[in-house]
Amino acid sequence: MKTIVSLMVMGLMVFTVTSWSQTAIITGQLTDEITGDVLPGATVLIDGTNEGSFSDLNGSFVLRTARTGPLALRITYIGYESLLHNLVITERSATHVELTLKPQTGVLSEVVITESLQGQARALNQQRSSDVIMNVVSADQIGRFPDPNAAEALQRVQGVNIERDQGEGRYILIRGLAPQFTNISINGEQVPSPEAGVRYVALDAIPSDQLASMEIFKSLRPDLDGDAIGGSVNLITRKAQTAKPEIQGSLVGGFNALMGRANGQGSLQYGQRFFGDKLGVMLNGSYYVNNLGSHNWERDTDSDVLNIEPHQMELRDYELARTRRGLSATIDYRFNERHELYFRAMNNTFTDREWRRRMVFNPADEEVEQLVKDRFESQTVNSFNLGGIHQFKGFSLDYEGAYAYAEQDTPYDNEVAFIAGDMGSTLDFSNNDFPGLTANPSYLDDSLFGFDEFETGNTLATDENITAKMNVSVPYTLGSTEGTLKFGVKGRFKTKDFVITQNIYEGIAGVPNADAFSGGYFSEDFLDGQYTLNAFPNMPDFINYFNANPEQFELQIEDKVVNEALEAYTATEDVLAGYAMTTHRFKKLVVVAGARYELTRVTYNSEEVVFNANDEFEAVLPVSGSSNYGFFLPQVNLKYSLSDETFLRGAATYSYSRPNFEDIIPSQEVNVRDREASIGNPDLLPVEAINLDAFIEHYMPNLGLISGGVYFKQLDNFIYSRRFEGAYPLNSPTPIADGLLYTRSENGGTANLFGLEFGIQRQLDFLPGKLKNLALYMNYTFTDSRAAFQRTDDERLEDINLPGQAAHVGNFSLAYNGDKLMLRAAANLNGSYLAEIGPDAANDIFVNQRIQIDLTAGYRLTDNWRLFAEFVNLTNQPFELYSGDSEQVMIQREFYSWWSRAGIKFNFN
Repeated sequence: MKTIVSLMVMGLMVFTVTSWSQTAIITGQLTDEITGDVLPGATVLIDGTNEGSFSDLNGSFVLRTARTGPLALRITYIGYESLLHNLVITERSATHVELTLKPQTGVLSEVVITESLQGQARALNQQRSSDVIMNVVSADQIGRFPDPNAAEALQRVQGVNIERDQGEGRYILIRGLAPQFTNISINGEQVPSPEAGVRYVALDAIPSDQLASMEIFKSLRPDLDGDAIGGSVNLITRKAQTAKPEIQGSLVGGFNALMGRANGQGSLQYGQRFFGDKLGVMLNGSYYVNNLGSHNWERDTDSDVLNIEPHQMELRDYELARTRRGLSATIDYRFNERHELYFRAMNNTFTDREWRRRMVFNPADEEVEQLVKDRFESQTVNSFNLGGIHQFKGFSLDYEGAYAYAEQDTPYDNEVAFIAGDMGSTLDFSNNDFPGLTANPSYLDDSLFGFDEFETGNTLATDENITAKMNVSVPYTLGSTEGTLKFGVKGRFKTKDFVITQNIYEGIAGVPNADAFSGGYFSEDFLDGQYTLNAFPNMPDFINYFNANPEQFELQIEDKVVNEALEAYTATEDVLAGYAMTTHRFKKLVVVAGARYELTRVTYNSEEVVFNANDEFEAVLPVSGSSNYGFFLPQVNLKYSLSDETFLRGAATYSYSRPNFEDIIPSQEVNVRDREASIGNPDLLPVEAINLDAFIEHYMPNLGLISGGVYFKQLDNFIYSRRFEGAYPLNSPTPIADGLLYTRSENGGTANLFGLEFGIQRQLDFLPGKLKNLALYMNYTFTDSRAAFQRTDDERLEDINLPGQAAHVGNFSLAYNGDKLMLRAAANLNGSYLAEIGPDAANDIFVNQRIQIDLTAGYRLTDNWRLFAEFVNLTNQPFELYSGDSEQVMIQREFYSWWSRAGIKFNFN
């Protein structure tokens, strides 16, 4: 298949590299006649021909032609009346026009309807004008759902679902594939991950109100990074559009039902153009504080694997205080209509203060543990882009230098453990919802819990990208058709580090029992009265005692040295890329074809720990390694116009996905007490994929869209997480501990993925009376996969679904957009998927499906002020894990309850 795609690309490139004799250039900008807003995605054609262009995010377009004399530009835009504009072109002339489009009567003619639907118009027109398969989400669309961060805003897109942390969206999955298969960019350039071990970015760090729009590419072009199998997401920040000041903002308060605490948010945006629209300045800031938490029970899975009876169970209480701060700025200078320089900057800071209380029931040892954790974590994602765009008469040139930095700083992570013995308990897991617990009532007596250990430490993970790129576009003609030849080069240089300090203290003598520090969380009706928790130790009181009595504690120096050596690493990754592509426009067919080559070199430095024959720690030795690989990536996209409103799309592309850093660093992370360990795999290979897509779209004048399609992906060397039993250190002739459950990433064989997508959005304007203000938004994606892998050390292969691949993903929303009142009910479906592969099928771990229901209401006080209220997770949908695909034995259920926000938004322009 790759060979076939390559031959198609080379044939089309040879076919299209001909004369580029255009001599005249026409530039322009399109705006809304009523609001003055720019109109991206408009189609601009020379009337009676297929020569044309599309307006960009700023409503600007560039059109080159060899024609001279009188001609007319025909501009079409969904929801607006078509415009015919007459011009006279001379040889080598440069012409600039400023044009306004009038909303169609009954669609966008009233200001109130414009405010609620103009974002949908922009997104649909950008989608319609695209030459690849993609979805576009505008800022106005984002604001219609109760989605405070970028991940939650993306969950509404067809074919996208999310992974959550404490009920909030964090990672995105496109077309059922795990987060590592998705490429995340800000303003067209990849951003690094603040987390130590992975490449993918936690999008809960990025406030959704910082964005002008989001582009979700489901098929790739050669001018896009090739390391994206599921898809590529580009987050676009805002830019000043008019000489009139644009001021927007919001002030919001809210409530979390589980914690009984308030949350709040504020945002402010200012944009304006100066000096005859030459200089544009856009400043945007937002701040969000959220007090949230969760209650859960968890059943251990290790006992199933290691045949230890009876099982263990944990009751967990989480209390969190999270903040999300976003700052962005765009400064651009237009020398004239054809030459522009820009600088874009974005800073996102996400903090997470977590208090975790755990009670662990271990019937096998007749013990009950109390553990209290206090951890603060800060994530930062920064991006800076400096570049230029130039339109010359014979070609276009753009270039950019970018710097992106991400870090995850955990200045303290403290956990103290107390244990009570002779605590007989019985666990009954016959009830999948809430296991039965029969325990010695003495487990509620803190004075019986003796000190076990105190663990404290800090970590810092950093990830830095330095990027430079340049693109050149050359228009050409071939008979009566025209096209553009584009080529470019790019270099990205990454440095990723992880350092850790970890101290484990055991008691020598005299450390008081837990009752000396009581005063923490207490609940008589935990999980709605299913269980009772005693008063946990208060962490500040314990730390004060620890600092005042250091002689009563002993640092486990060997554990400290071993753990810090095994987890820390430094890695570099250099990527050099080049591509060439053509976009050729026939009468009804657009062909985008080309190829990209990416060369990657990875080096890493870490450490390994050596134990001697007497099981004694002996040395820490440096370990280094490297890998080099290159990929030739042919790609073809087709777009065929059945009519001005209906399009067939097809794509055949080749892409890949790099392994996560934590998967290739040859280190071990071991917890002997919990019998868990993980180990890196430096021999891990990238995943390669052939991607085939077929899609149809029909756009309706009333801002509606019906779309559907099929896709197929063949993945080679897919990566999965394998669990197996082993000793520590692994492969040692004299192990320190036996019976640990290891997790290691490994390459599988070939995986095939097949999917179906369907979506519809439209105004129900065919209904009578006020019902015509109803709007429907619905999409559904089905994905099925088969992956061959080796579960055990024998050569037998098994077939499973791809880890992270959800079979069912969907959204349903019904909205009412009245003169003043807006109401919306939304349901989001995340299907179940395989999360982790066990030693046998009965111990595979799955994330259960969930359906979340949210409500949004808004009321327009004036043209500039609007009240709104949002209610999230009204049905208290839990996060659930189960083991065994057939019997579905529940092993975790975590509840968040519902939360709400209400406030006011203002807009002056």
